[in-house]
Amino acid sequence: MKFMGKAVVAVAAVGLAAGSAIGAGTADAAGLYGSIAFSGDNWIYGSSVNAPSADEAMAEALDQCGWEGATDCQVMVTWANGCGALVYRNDNTDNLAVGTGTGRDRATALRSAYESLSEYYPPALLANVGSADLSATGISKVVCTANAG
Repeated sequence: MKFMGKAVVAVAAVGLAAGSAIGAGTADAAGLYGSIAFSGDNWIYGSSVNAPSADEAMAEALDQCGWEGATDCQVMVTWANGCGALVYRNDNTDNLAVGTGTGRDRATALRSAYESLSEYYPPALLANVGSADLSATGISKVVCTANAG
């Protein structure tokens, strides 16, 4: 899936660094897993949800990320029994970045992703208080397992 229409290739390292923290929910043998993978070179992502294991969720997200020919896809976040989010910064400069997060529900996952992004771009926290336009951030993907809280 295309992350954004066009992106500057030189920002790939920034995007990967911004989203490199991997979070996981509570391990549960009967749980459902999700994962999001991202390509900094192509600025695209892949996701999976409701997989029976973390390994299967990661493999599916990596596979989906590579559908359009990306060869540098990396798993950015994996979780169990909850939600995962991928957010980005695009302020019409060459300083693009991504952040990821997880949580028991959509709102918690988004808050966690914006907090991750704010480590590299502090105005991203404005999105948590309803000022997404002022923060120059956007949501790329939020996905929740069927048993999310």
